[in-house]
Amino acid sequence: MNDIIVAPSGGALPAAIGIVRLSGEGCDRILDEIFLAKCNKNTTERIINKLYYGKLLGGNGKTVDLCMAVYFKAPNSYTGEAMAEIYTHGSAAIVTAAIESAVRAGARYAEPGEFTKRAFLNGKLDLTEAEATADLIHSTSELAAQTAVSQLSGSVSGEIRALRADLTALLAHYYAVCDYTDEDIEPFEYEKAAQTLRAASNRLKNLADGFERGNAIKNGIPVAVIGKPNAGKSSLFNALAGEDRAIVTDEAGTTRDVIEEHITIGGALFRMLDTAGIRQAGGKAEAMGIERSRKAAETAQGVICVFDGSRELTEEDIEAAKLIPDTLPKCAVINKSDIGILPDFEEKVKKLNIANIFILSAKTGDGLDALTQWLKALIPDAKGVLVTSPRQAKLMRSASESCALAAECAEAGLTADAFLSDAERALDQLGKITGETASADIASEIFSRFCVGK
Repeated sequence: MNDIIVAPSGGALPAAIGIVRLSGEGCDRILDEIFLAKCNKNTTERIINKLYYGKLLGGNGKTVDLCMAVYFKAPNSYTGEAMAEIYTHGSAAIVTAAIESAVRAGARYAEPGEFTKRAFLNGKLDLTEAEATADLIHSTSELAAQTAVSQLSGSVSGEIRALRADLTALLAHYYAVCDYTDEDIEPFEYEKAAQTLRAASNRLKNLADGFERGNAIKNGIPVAVIGKPNAGKSSLFNALAGEDRAIVTDEAGTTRDVIEEHITIGGALFRMLDTAGIRQAGGKAEAMGIERSRKAAETAQGVICVFDGSRELTEEDIEAAKLIPDTLPKCAVINKSDIGILPDFEEKVKKLNIANIFILSAKTGDGLDALTQWLKALIPDAKGVLVTSPRQAKLMRSASESCALAAECAEAGLTADAFLSDAERALDQLGKITGETASADIASEIFSRFCVGK
């Protein structure tokens, strides 16, 4: 990591501000070549971590922008090494000129995620915090951002380090008793070892089990909207989405596929799935759409079954309601209150084993607030430590199983070598979560998913 890297670190251009980031020993020299501070002091003479106003020089030595620049001295920077950032006017031409000037002065273009990779290699972040950085950048809801910030602050890595410390202490105690028989060391007790291993296994299982909640917060809570054709599913879908995303006509079977729209309710992201109407299909394409509707209802975390309350209940309505698994949260929407709901319609819907019933008009929006409140109740509990990385969850489950196997051996009174290998395997798996024992390939795969400049 002796070379100097450069990349744009702002958003899409044009914009109000463009950001160019450099990192590596010697970036102060490059900054002095391409940026002239108005105070006429070079980087080493200026106050560290302070913004200075000056001129940005292009390839011909002429001024291409009047901008700001700051220099960070190692190790007090994001990457842990010398860094500089230039804040230009948000023109793509200016940002490109700044980067090209830096390259001519000796820098090279940064690879995707290379700044954060250097932060990891320099001990500024562990792998869980690096993954949380990516989650924070790509967060699509306030709740997802809060979860990412919690992980970036060490909520996951703190748990893993504590568990690693417990297992390390257990193994160190055993080896100390074996290697230093003449020393006054407390005897190794299998019962205590089993308790430590069992507690670690349970804690890891609880953390891994929280992945489903964390993943829903990160990627969105899937909610399927089902019902017979022309019940108003697409109209309801559009009302919730706030735009005409689905086709709405009087013709049955116009929705042939599952249409997904992301909406934010209560600070959480919802993935609303508008599905094909449930009926006897009129063709192969519609039949495929109906089959996908069935699968969407089975895999969602909540289902809204829509009924046309202005017409009599039909067999197609009943078939749609039967698609909903009993284990899923579900509600019935009796639509078209603007036209008029039949007197006994709500009572008939109650007999379909759907407890939550909302009468509304998807066309006018009347009654939509009550449905929104029901959707809010689907938001996972964000309290405690939440795992959002499938990589971390997989390693946690594996480490939990290793600890459980080791605990079983200890509880059975088997010799220590019967469970030490499982305990050591769990220790290695925990190290892979934070990066302490992760291979270079794993780290490279994680950072390759970052954008350039981060």
